[in-house]
Amino acid sequence: MNGGRERAKFLKAYTAGKSYDPVFEYEEPGPEVGEFCRKMGRIRGKLENCRASFFAPFYIEKIDRLRKLAELLKHRDSPAFGPELVSYFGPPSEKVLREAGRNLRMFQVADEPENLDPAAVRGIFENELRAYGLEWEVRPFLEGGAKLAVNSTRGEVYVDLSARFSENSIKRYLYHEIRTHVFRAENGKRQPLTIFLSGFPGYSETEEGLAVYNEYANGLLDPETLKKYSARVIAASMVPHASFSEIFEEMLRHFPPEKAYTITQRVKRGMIDTSLPGGYTKDYIYLSGFLKVSDFLQTRPSKSTALKTLYCGKIGLENFEMARDLLERGFLKMPRYPPEMELPAQDAVMKMQ
Repeated sequence: MNGGRERAKFLKAYTAGKSYDPVFEYEEPGPEVGEFCRKMGRIRGKLENCRASFFAPFYIEKIDRLRKLAELLKHRDSPAFGPELVSYFGPPSEKVLREAGRNLRMFQVADEPENLDPAAVRGIFENELRAYGLEWEVRPFLEGGAKLAVNSTRGEVYVDLSARFSENSIKRYLYHEIRTHVFRAENGKRQPLTIFLSGFPGYSETEEGLAVYNEYANGLLDPETLKKYSARVIAASMVPHASFSEIFEEMLRHFPPEKAYTITQRVKRGMIDTSLPGGYTKDYIYLSGFLKVSDFLQTRPSKSTALKTLYCGKIGLENFEMARDLLERGFLKMPRYPPEMELPAQDAVMKMQ
């Protein structure tokens, strides 16, 4: 709620040579959250009676994770909240940490001019979605910790009103957000079970890995972006023991202050007092997911066929064999929006600027 003010306050303190850890404010969960958890509890009870069903354990695990996170967010002001958030999302592996460290040392960042404002970006995305016949809404949002975001269940794309964008970044976002998140959601929506839309347990790492893989496969994973994903891993690894200002100082070794702040804010979002240890470690999955998806596709006889299977909905790599079997049996539908689908509007919408 006060992200913009705290950002300005932090950067002002930094310019003056002073140390400051932001204190963020958040909306209190409404009564609908409690009602949702109670409803999920009732559904879980029914699922327990049919555990022999093939899909019941997936739903039970997903419900348990959602209820645990909802309970965790009730106690955001507790000193234990940060460490519990780390425990919930887990740390990056040593393999991913080594890769991230190499990338940070190897790549130099050349800033691109960010000359597209949010209104222009919103128009580009609206045109792109319409070109596919997708009835998604593009909505503005403030202080979300990311320039763009997708809500699959609502069918909405959000654009940060306070951000500006480069033309190359927009091309990358079109692949990342629409050709991955939106396409997999639309394909999942057509399947007989809603879990293919809402996502199987642990699907997020594969989801973000596919998004980054799509950037890479289309020549859009530039050194700046790869360095940013790598920095998120390092920041996530520091979160269990470091304050906001300590992580920021580490990010300053690789990025200018504004970008260092953004990376740090992402891993400390959710916290009120960011001087305390703990935070949102999940950001490491962009790089870890990319490495896992890339390795997986290298082992498949046909990358195109494997990708189509992964695009049948929001599944993880661990669900691949199940999905392939269900597709062969005709239980699942082949994706209407495959990853190699043409981008009919990209050239046209970019020429609008």
